[in-house]
Amino acid sequence: MTTIDKHYIAEENLSVQDKLNLETALIKWKELQIFFAQGKLLIVSHSEDLIDVATIIADNETDKLSKLIEAKNVQFATVDWIKEKIKDSTELWAVVISPYVVAQLKTE
Repeated sequence: MTTIDKHYIAEENLSVQDKLNLETALIKWKELQIFFAQGKLLIVSHSEDLIDVATIIADNETDKLSKLIEAKNVQFATVDWIKEKIKDSTELWAVVISPYVVAQLKTE
């Protein structure tokens, strides 16, 4: 068995949450602007864990997601949010849950 085969098998055995954790990256705002323009950028508040929310979305847990949206802990990025929170150098943690990018501001 090759190293690639071992890696594939190991990745196959990961939970959705673990896979999403591996796929999460720190990214600058300017690289996320296109997703905002397409209406595909979801923002997660700091009161929630980014990976937990991404897992809820990936697993299509609509009841849990609805509660997060009602509490405004998950929402689409808005112009007002960007004006308040974003500078050119702002970094966010982000993960793709197609067709969306789920992001959270990096804390200092």
